[in-house]
Amino acid sequence: MSHDSMGKNTTVSMKRTLWRTIALLILFIILLINYRQLIQGQSLFSFIAAISSAKSDTSLSTGLLWDLVYFFVVLLVLHLIWAIIITLSCKPLFHLAANENIKTQYWLSVVLMHITLLLAANAYFYPTSLVGFLRATPFSEPYFLIGLSLLLMGLFLLGLYQLMTKMSFMLFCLSATVIVAGYLSSERTPHFIAINKQSPNVIIIGIDALRPDHLAYRGASNNLAPQLDHFLSQAIVYDKTYTPMGRTYVAWMSLLTGQYPKTHGARFNLAPPELVTKNMPLIRELNQRGYQTTYAMDERRFNHIDKTYGFNQIIGPQAGAADTIITNISDLPLINLLINTPISKTLFPYLYINRAYGKAYVPSHFNRDVLASLSMDRPNLLAVHFCMLHWPYTSKDFVTPDPVLWQGNYNHFLYQQLIKQVDNQFGQFINNLNQQGLLNDAIVFLISDHGDSFKLDKDLLQNERVEGKTSLAVSAWGHATNVIVQEQNEVVMAYSRFKKGKPVSEHVKIEGTFSLVDIMPTLFNELDLELSNDENFDGKILPLTNELVDRTRMVFVESSRPVNSINTSFIDEKKVLSETAATYEVRESGRAVMKPAIYFNLIEEKQRAVYFKAWQLAMLPNYDELVLVNTTNKQWHNLTNYQGDAPWQKMLSALCEHNRGDIGFDHLDKCNLVHQSIEN
Repeated sequence: MSHDSMGKNTTVSMKRTLWRTIALLILFIILLINYRQLIQGQSLFSFIAAISSAKSDTSLSTGLLWDLVYFFVVLLVLHLIWAIIITLSCKPLFHLAANENIKTQYWLSVVLMHITLLLAANAYFYPTSLVGFLRATPFSEPYFLIGLSLLLMGLFLLGLYQLMTKMSFMLFCLSATVIVAGYLSSERTPHFIAINKQSPNVIIIGIDALRPDHLAYRGASNNLAPQLDHFLSQAIVYDKTYTPMGRTYVAWMSLLTGQYPKTHGARFNLAPPELVTKNMPLIRELNQRGYQTTYAMDERRFNHIDKTYGFNQIIGPQAGAADTIITNISDLPLINLLINTPISKTLFPYLYINRAYGKAYVPSHFNRDVLASLSMDRPNLLAVHFCMLHWPYTSKDFVTPDPVLWQGNYNHFLYQQLIKQVDNQFGQFINNLNQQGLLNDAIVFLISDHGDSFKLDKDLLQNERVEGKTSLAVSAWGHATNVIVQEQNEVVMAYSRFKKGKPVSEHVKIEGTFSLVDIMPTLFNELDLELSNDENFDGKILPLTNELVDRTRMVFVESSRPVNSINTSFIDEKKVLSETAATYEVRESGRAVMKPAIYFNLIEEKQRAVYFKAWQLAMLPNYDELVLVNTTNKQWHNLTNYQGDAPWQKMLSALCEHNRGDIGFDHLDKCNLVHQSIEN
């Protein structure tokens, strides 16, 4: 056979090999998806059906469709590139045989090795992946991965060399070396040193769902969070601090505006933006002073704070309705292995540094991106939020079994395990800020946006006068589901002033009643800023000593909308979507927002409460009595049966004044009790 004839046959064989490889990879993906369905108990189609059943005429907006099409096109192109790599890897072997059956055997061997390497690497780097079934096998051992990688890389380079000219091949190798070197350098945290000497950096660090009673300053002895405990031991800690509402977006809106939800208009997550006051005086004033203002968050599914709120830049995954769909279908080896590379920011904007995709989330990568975004020659305002503690309590690696933490409550066990991880993330972040000189002159606040409740025995409210069952729900799961569950409302809030990298404010635990809305007026006071004539804060300037505490202070909290499918120990996302999807609309931007008409209706269903010293007074729309809670001894009372000396009249008067005119407030006319008490 002539050389030309051999070349022609080889060319035909390579084209056919490419198409066969593409077909086999498609089959491989289908098998993986079905395997995942078998493990999860629900399919992608049932998940999408739950969304479609919402009867929302805008569920398939242009923005959402574009985001999904982009994702699937990228996924298809990546597998096409993989198929080309496999095909080129077969070329050297095809030159060793003229028989098509032998070539087919070579091809199948190369495909099998590629698939094995991909699955094994996925199991090694992402062991909690549902398709990481090769974990803890010889295939996922480093020596096997390295050996097989070198073999397949050698076949690919040899095939490429046979296809290209010598000069082109050398240029390819040089380019590949530069790309790999660039990737390795991007993995390191930048070490530029800040030279700003004009104004202090303002840094607000939020940790999602962090409960104060799991930290040392509240007496916790489990040593779950040594880094956080160390920071708090050198800070001014505001002991009894409450979130205005236990949802991340609403809590941050209250913090950034210094106002309660009733004032700023964000009453729920995914509030319609046209109903929310985006005027944030601190951001405006610091922008005018030359600050670089940054908002960073590693899970933006329910929090759409962006540049329209005044920030110069936003760090985190892309925000949009496609997040829910994409994070539920992305557990595929090729995606996982690319997700923590720099190119992933372009390929998978919904997955990049997204804690919601917990199987592949690396906290240090989020830290790295936030630190790299900060200015070294201008003062910074940084508001950053770590979501590691948020449900569903998943992580890239399996948690270490700890019998001490296991008390029969699975969710609480995982929560405690993830406190360790977010503690490491926080500690690394603070150390890196210091290394870059960003704490040489800085004001730092550490907060949590809400707590979380797990129906722990120690958290249950009691009532000695109530025998048997009561219609009042005194316990709940999650956050913002029940306003009288104290663990949902209590949050961490601490202040520290840094000079030359060290805290200079004297440690003290301030005993009083505080709210997240107090941070903005405190910063305005410390930075010597002034509000416009038509602006005001609901919060108060935080005291620096116990002697300055306002002992007459009352603060207000409210619940979110009632959702039965999340007030449970096991949250089924399909059920949550079925129950809530009709409440939302997906706009042309691709973002989901609550429908305005429903938004106002749901405000009527809110629970509302006021805190004063050790007391809480709550008004619940589905309960005929006002509820008085002693937060010290965990006792609750129906107000009509209460005979003690709690100042409930003042509390009720303040609650009624704060919520006057709010939609659906006091439909049982309980505020009249104040007037009746005065008359009596």
